[in-house]
Amino acid sequence: MDKNKQLQLPILSTLQDYLSKEPIRMHVPFHSGVKNNSILPEGLYNLDISEVSGYDVSGEDNPIYQSEKITASFFDVSHTFYLTGGASSGLLAAMIALNKYGKKVLLARNVHKSVINGVILSGLEPVWIDVEFLEEWNVFSRVDPNKVQEAIVKNPDVVGCVIVSPTYEGVLSDVKAIAEICHRKNIPLIVDEAHGAHLYFLNSDHSLQSSLCCDADLAIQSWHKSLGSLTQTGVLHLINNHFFTYNDIQRSLDLVSSTSPSFLLLLSLELTRNDFVETNGSQIKNLFDQANLFRSELEKIEGVKLFNSDDSFKIYLKPYNQSGVDFAYNMYKNYSIEVESANEIGLLMLVGKNFTSKIQEKIRTAIDKICCAEHEPLLLREIMKPSLNEFEANPRESFINGFKNKEKGNYECDVYAPCPPGYVVSAPGTARTV
Repeated sequence: MDKNKQLQLPILSTLQDYLSKEPIRMHVPFHSGVKNNSILPEGLYNLDISEVSGYDVSGEDNPIYQSEKITASFFDVSHTFYLTGGASSGLLAAMIALNKYGKKVLLARNVHKSVINGVILSGLEPVWIDVEFLEEWNVFSRVDPNKVQEAIVKNPDVVGCVIVSPTYEGVLSDVKAIAEICHRKNIPLIVDEAHGAHLYFLNSDHSLQSSLCCDADLAIQSWHKSLGSLTQTGVLHLINNHFFTYNDIQRSLDLVSSTSPSFLLLLSLELTRNDFVETNGSQIKNLFDQANLFRSELEKIEGVKLFNSDDSFKIYLKPYNQSGVDFAYNMYKNYSIEVESANEIGLLMLVGKNFTSKIQEKIRTAIDKICCAEHEPLLLREIMKPSLNEFEANPRESFINGFKNKEKGNYECDVYAPCPPGYVVSAPGTARTV
């Protein structure tokens, strides 16, 4: 598909055509295009429609389907499914679709809680792939391909593998090597790339390759995290048709998605894709260069240490004179700098489109001043290392048992995974923690 076709906007065209007729709205939503407050703009209400003429056509004439195909063409994948329930809905659907092959699935130990939720919904039987935990930083490291190989040898009946790359803190795994190991045993590889959609535009640096270019079979991305679409939007890329068909994914998504997807969110995805078609990701490349320079400046500040992240958009640092929670509190209280997250070890900042030289200088100055000052402890939070209990019972059955006799069971019944980052501390079917 040539660039002119990739710039087409079927969803926007449908909305514009509808609004051009100045229709009398005798359908949901109840606001009928009339704003009910002084905060949100009227244009937002005009665009907030659902199930109107032009949308409710089936098959290849549906504007959402057409827009998804254009996006798939741009990213050179078989099909791209738009998600308005976040990347979580894509991970749920991937787990459901995976069960077409059987029951047992390999899960990297740092998968997001939505993967466990998908296991519960699908009835899959999970097997952990151990992932090194870096206690100095309280984060997971990369997935070791040798660990994947070992897990497959021990479990020759596995039907799928799920890994996270990059992690919340920006650690990348060797997706290509892991895909090769999986494919030798005819096992599909699903990559949770929620925090790495931008990597596609940095492929000139081979150490930063996206899973779309590394032989994965499904990739789930959260575009609002690193491409600029509205919150709660993401995509599921069906990269190839070796293991899954369009129908496999669509019918699985139908189980976990709204029948009335927000046109505002869908339009946000379409316009984000259009922006990157026009610029070929140049803003991502420029931001990444700035982030690299900014990291080098922060490394000069005495009193803090930076985590050696693979992805410079993730700036994870720890101070020497206070906890990360206290540091984040001081950043916000004294300098109005809101970070992504903080724990007793350190704090995480994410680079976004507002990352101007003025913003960079304000952050650098704030960190420098806070590091030099004396501070009393303000907040305390327990450092929680995720347990490594093996699954001893089926997660779905254990979850259901939780409704009846939660206190009497031998296994955990609920998913406990504080967000962010959403790594699982305990899951249904694992031995109950004493």
